[in-house]
Amino acid sequence: MAKQLIIAIVFVLAAVLANRLLISSDTPQIKPSNTHEAHIEDDNKQQSQVLSKTNDDEQTLKGITAKPNNAEFYQQRDKLLVKLEQIENCETNGLCQYNENDPKQSMFEQEAMLVDTLKQLQAHHEKEQVFDQALANITGKYLVSPLGRVQMQAIEMMASQPVNQANADSLITSLVESYDPKVMMKAMAVLADYPQQRERYEAMLIQTLQTGSFYVARTVAKEIGAVLNAQNIAKFEQVAAALPSKTAKAKLLNASIEEYKNTNQ
Repeated sequence: MAKQLIIAIVFVLAAVLANRLLISSDTPQIKPSNTHEAHIEDDNKQQSQVLSKTNDDEQTLKGITAKPNNAEFYQQRDKLLVKLEQIENCETNGLCQYNENDPKQSMFEQEAMLVDTLKQLQAHHEKEQVFDQALANITGKYLVSPLGRVQMQAIEMMASQPVNQANADSLITSLVESYDPKVMMKAMAVLADYPQQRERYEAMLIQTLQTGSFYVARTVAKEIGAVLNAQNIAKFEQVAAALPSKTAKAKLLNASIEEYKNTNQ
């Protein structure tokens, strides 16, 4: 009888324990720490989105600021082109004052105004980094100007633009009759970047050495070192040998040739 009672008690205790375990497994487990971390993660995402939007807005603003206003750009350029035309006719429209006692005064005034306006045009294009055919055309027009300072300004504009064979060709042609050594020196520095024009370029230099004006020929003879190479050195030696030996241009040319040989031996 006692043994049966003990077995009954054991079964009761086992049933109670099993019931408690079942209740425990059905109760949902709450993890406060995970919920807290989730809130923090959501906050971080929101802050990241705000920062991202701010950065995007800043980039958009920068893009708008950097992008040139084409309409405004071309309007301003048109004004400068009209101004150039007016200056070319300055003696008839009154921009240049004619002086009977000094007929060249109006020419000097015209030259100064052309140079100033061309500088404005150059700065206008360089600011927006716009180097189009219209700029190349206006540059080519003034590359052949008889006014020395205007021609020099056009050469400077040409140097800042992409390679343009037509303008190089025009410049070489105009230099054949040049009387301005400063123009020649500036042009030689620019034409060095035009290997396709080398044959015509060298022919112009040789003609200048042989029959060009005194100061321009001297300039070419002095600066020819930058042009000399293994392919043309013999040609320029022949030119030097044919020049009157006592002339300044002959001495300068021979000195340039000798310096080239010493440097490239």
